[in-house]
This record gives sequence, structure tokens and C-alpha cells, in this order.
Amino acid sequence: MVSRLEMVFPDDWQSMLNVYKDFIYSTGSQPVNENLLLILLEIGVRFGERLSRLHPDGFVEIGCGLAIPSLTLAKLGHTNGRAVDIDPKILSYAEDMRDHLGCDLEFQCRDVFEDRPELQKGELLIAEKPASYKKNILEVEYNIRNWCVIEGHNLAVIPLIYGYRYPDLLLSEM
Repeated sequence: MVSRLEMVFPDDWQSMLNVYKDFIYSTGSQPVNENLLLILLEIGVRFGERLSRLHPDGFVEIGCGLAIPSLTLAKLGHTNGRAVDIDPKILSYAEDMRDHLGCDLEFQCRDVFEDRPELQKGELLIAEKPASYKKNILEVEYNIRNWCVIEGHNLAVIPLIYGYRYPDLLLSEM
């Protein structure tokens, strides 16, 4: 069976996997099973595909890491997007992946809890709890939801279960 990763990125999925592996090794972590990385890539691609069905005017992914949902959106033609993370190291890997894929996606390095990005009316905000953020996930989700409700934006939250993205997505249209 062909994965969504292979369908959306037929010529590039292997290089995406290699970038993911390179990033993991650069952190000094123990080697990670390639199948786990493929599953994580697959989850990100499927999430990006589901978000593309919302036909956003634009999008901002915060706590993006390697920005797989954003890269998927960009690959599917949603070019008015930004991906934001506090970690410049992971952003350099995400930028390398973007450049290899030829996607139109802007990256920004910032702490969104100290320096929130400007959101345009109708932009989709894609959020997950940053790995380095010390607060409770419910508090993070509450703050992000309030930000979106007050400013009238759409929101998609990727909850974390045991440190991994949970594939059943919480999507709410504000």
C-alpha cells in the first residue's frame, strides 16, 4: 500500500526521511527506528491534507518543528503560509527540506508566547505544544484558543499524546 507521504511527495519522501534522521542524530539522541519516523511523517502529511480541505486564505503553524503539515499545505498549493518555531536549529533543517521540495513557505524564529505573529483575518492557525514549553498542554491550548477567538481566526490544534502527535485531530472553526 502506498502511503500519503509517497503520494504527496513521490520524488522527495526519502529525502524528507533523511532530513528527519539527520535532525534526530544532530540532537545527540539515540538512533530512532526508521518506521517510527515514517509514521510521524505520515501523520504530518495527513494532517496537512486535511487542513487543505478547509481552503484557508493563509496559515501560520506555531511550534512547527520540521513543519511537515505546513510543507504539505504548500506542496498542495496553499502558498500563503508561515511556519514558526523557537528553535533555530530545527528551523534550519526545515528550511533545507523546504528548499529541496521547492515549496513556497516562510519560516520565522520566535517565541510565540513572548512575540506573537501577526495574523490576518481568515488565516488558519495551526498549533501544538512546543517541546521546550514547560506549561501544561491544556493551559497552552487555552491561551491559543483565546487568542484566536478574540482576533477571529480559525484554529487547528494538534494534541500531543505521549510525546507524539495524535492522529485524530481537534479542528474547530471559530
